[in-house]
Amino acid sequence: MADPVLSLPLKSSHIESLLSWLDESGIDYPWGDNPTAYRVWISEVMLQQTVVTAAVEHFRRWMLLFPDIPALAAAEEQEVLKAWEGLGYYSRARNLHKGARYLMESCGGSLPDSYGELLKVPGIGDYTARAVLSLALGKPYPVLDANVRRIGQRLTAFSEWSPALDRELLELLDGIIPPESPGKFNAALMQLGQQVCRTGIPRCDECSLQEVCRARLEGLETFIPARKKRQIKEKHTVLFLLLKGREILLYRRSRGIGQGLWFLPGAEISQAEKIRGILSENAGEAGVLQDTVHLYTTWKDWLHTEIYQVKPDRDIPAAVFPLENSAEVQWVDIEKLGDFPTPSVYRKILDQAYPILTEF
Repeated sequence: MADPVLSLPLKSSHIESLLSWLDESGIDYPWGDNPTAYRVWISEVMLQQTVVTAAVEHFRRWMLLFPDIPALAAAEEQEVLKAWEGLGYYSRARNLHKGARYLMESCGGSLPDSYGELLKVPGIGDYTARAVLSLALGKPYPVLDANVRRIGQRLTAFSEWSPALDRELLELLDGIIPPESPGKFNAALMQLGQQVCRTGIPRCDECSLQEVCRARLEGLETFIPARKKRQIKEKHTVLFLLLKGREILLYRRSRGIGQGLWFLPGAEISQAEKIRGILSENAGEAGVLQDTVHLYTTWKDWLHTEIYQVKPDRDIPAAVFPLENSAEVQWVDIEKLGDFPTPSVYRKILDQAYPILTEF
């Protein structure tokens, strides 16, 4: 094994200062009030790829709907996806649902209390297992999320990072995590990263670790971590909102991004003219909506929504649109659209369209 390249300049006094900072300045999140294994599991999955402010209200609603593992396991997938609506990356919700059913079948309806057994639960990986064990069960497992990694990078003044350094940082944290308060230690680091040691310009004057932060001492705190430039690709999609009486046409994806969610039929802009020609024989144009942008990690999709009113004696076959073969297609009453889980950008489009649809 290669010689270690990292070292953390943290002593027991710094850890005490960090824990005191949490007592004085930490935010009381709803999952921290009663950090059971189930509540920690749900909150940590929500917080992956989601800002904490968005997760708070979703967590509260989730706990009202699914207060425990048996309730989540008994729910239908559409209920779970609907509860997740607005958080994005819906595979997380599907994995939580699968995980709850696995726990009912294999673990007596409870999360295991060992690292190895937790990793067997669908959707639980290294980070989530460590979070459950430390935050809920008081076991000395350090965690490494984006906030903790950023603190580690700045403490050690490493601008470039790698998976090998992740493993090394975890080993270093394992050597200093206080066994009497591992959950508090992890929570303190995560909150310090959220509130103080932030991306961009950190609030170093408020940091309890500033005197031993090498990036701060070398004037590199705004350059570490190194900023990554992403090339954002763009595309344009035309959505066709078809109104027939009091119903509109939706389809549910059976795989890929958005699996299990409901969408308006659409097509890339190059295919739209052919579809418009077919629609003109069976429907009348009824308006357009303001364009909406759907942002993904490395690309953004400009959504142009056109409204058509289908003639009473006509029908629009699903084959008109480039849908996957296994997609479920359904005409949905406009008053029941709220019951169908859909990505947040499509929810905004449907909300924008609703006053127009009710005029016909």
